[in-house]
Amino acid sequence: MMPLYENIYISPDSTAYKFCTDLPTDVTISGVPDITLTWVKDDIYRKDVIDLGDFEKKIVTGHGVYMESVDRLAFHCGKLKFTIVKLNEREAGNIVVGNNVVLQGTAIVAYQRVTIEDNVIFGPNVTLMDSDGHPCTGRGLKDEASRIIVRPVHIKEHAWIGMGAIILKGVTVGRHAVIGAGSVVRTDVPDYAVAMGNPAKVVRYLE
Repeated sequence: MMPLYENIYISPDSTAYKFCTDLPTDVTISGVPDITLTWVKDDIYRKDVIDLGDFEKKIVTGHGVYMESVDRLAFHCGKLKFTIVKLNEREAGNIVVGNNVVLQGTAIVAYQRVTIEDNVIFGPNVTLMDSDGHPCTGRGLKDEASRIIVRPVHIKEHAWIGMGAIILKGVTVGRHAVIGAGSVVRTDVPDYAVAMGNPAKVVRYLE
């Protein structure tokens, strides 16, 4: 039996949005982001109902953050998507964004923690996820959700992440690092490194 995915979809004008987020007044949002609260649960929790209280202040940003959530640019840019996941009895994930970060159609999935430090710039349609979302074996068993591997993602200050890049679980992108457009990053990228490709590899360092 597959895990049950129970969701709460919240809008920026809802009480749930104010409860689950902590955004300063100088955060700019162009368009309407998609924010989803999800409880992924094995059969043992199937009769229990998702509780908004588990998701208090799970999306936090610093000052001067810009979020683009409309396709108005000269190139494709989708909606901004934040998904906070509670896995069985574990604490729900966190998305923590620093000061002066630019997000453009960025999709972030947090089972545990996705941290973005100050002055990071994301090109359009970047995806960050701290989990594969399912185990590789034993799909459909009653304990499938409990076997999902989760490792936090950390993007350090002044990094630049190119359009369409995918940052996978457990990755740390270093300070002032550059990730090429369309890259799939599955291992750490050092400070001041330029990495690109699938899988992304360091091709040079910035001075």
